[in-house]
This record gives sequence, structure tokens and C-alpha cells, in this order.
Amino acid sequence: MFIQKYKQALAVILKKPIMLWGLSLLSAILGGIASIVTSPIFALSFCATTLLNLGMIKVYLDGLKGKQVNSNQLFAAFNKNAVRAVGGMAWQALWIIIWCLVPIVGPIIAIVKSYSYAFVPYILVTKPEVTATDALKLSMQMTKGKKGQMFLADFCLGLGLGIVALVLGLLALIPFIGILFGLVLVIFFILVALFIGIFQGLYKAAFYDDSVEAPAAE
Repeated sequence: MFIQKYKQALAVILKKPIMLWGLSLLSAILGGIASIVTSPIFALSFCATTLLNLGMIKVYLDGLKGKQVNSNQLFAAFNKNAVRAVGGMAWQALWIIIWCLVPIVGPIIAIVKSYSYAFVPYILVTKPEVTATDALKLSMQMTKGKKGQMFLADFCLGLGLGIVALVLGLLALIPFIGILFGLVLVIFFILVALFIGIFQGLYKAAFYDDSVEAPAAE
């Protein structure tokens, strides 16, 4: 169940909140700098940001397993397999774009396929023997029987955050004591901004880790 993945992700965050947030911020800053510096050449920009994003995948996977996390992991994808990793992510993006182009139902198909391809970055990081194109096929196999739970994890997270924000927003309209709820709402938005990406990254890593340990459903 996706609730267990939530618990795993939350447990990691509670152990290393500052370190995880710092690495996430550093990754975002480096990605922004790389995008600006390489902006005239889209291919270089895509390569740099993709490899940094894969570095955060490494952070999530190691954090989930209780290993130490540090800034060196952000550059884990900058190695001899970098071309393969970038190629795999580009191949994934290309297929999602292709599915989006299907008339009428394209966007829906693309969403479904995005869950089928969800493990591609994790495969590229953890299985150097898998080729760029085969990573897509392997992800489709590994996500069999799990796409529904992965969708529910994303949907329930968004729904839950929306409900909390709505309730706090309504309570903030109450005269006098509404100021207190308004302050809580601000704090809530700050925490969401700081940790939502980390939380998602960790529970998605938990889905992948579970798929590695257990065979995919037929």
C-alpha cells in the first residue's frame, strides 16, 4: 500500500531534514546555474540538469536505505555512463511526447505511460548494465501491478494538501482568531515548499526499491 511508502519517506525526512533540504536546494541552485550557462545550447542544458536530477535520485535511494547522504552524490551521474543516462532520460521524454500527440486521448495515455516509465531514472542510476532503451522496457515490466498505487500516492498527496490548505484558509477568515490560523497556513505553505519534492522523491524511491526486492506482478 502507498501509505507504507509515505511512512518510509517520512521516517527518512525526520532523521535528516536539514541535510536532505540542503542537498535539494543545492541541486536546484546548480541546476539553475547550469541552465543559465548552457541555455544557448539546449542539449548541454538538458544534459546538465538531467545528470543533477539523477544525482538526487541517488540521494533518495541511499537515504531510504539508511546510508549517509552528502553533496558528492549529486554528481554521481557524472561518470562514464553519463551519455547512457542522458540518453535514457531523453528516450523516456521522447515517448511521453509521442503519446501526448495521440488525438483526443493523448494526454490521458501519456499520464498512464508516465507511471509505466517512472522507474527509468532509478534503473539508470542503479543498473549500469541496462542500456538506455532497455531501461524503458524494464521500467514497464517493474511497474506492472504498481501503477495504481503510484497514482494513488500522488493523487492522495495532492488532495490532502489541498484539503488542509482549504480548511486553514477558511479558518483564517474567522474574526480575531483567524490571524492564528493564517499564520499556521503560512507555515504550512513554507513546509510544503521546502519538503514536498523530497517527500515525493523518497516515496517514489520506496516504490522502486520494493519492485527490485519483489518480482513484478503479471
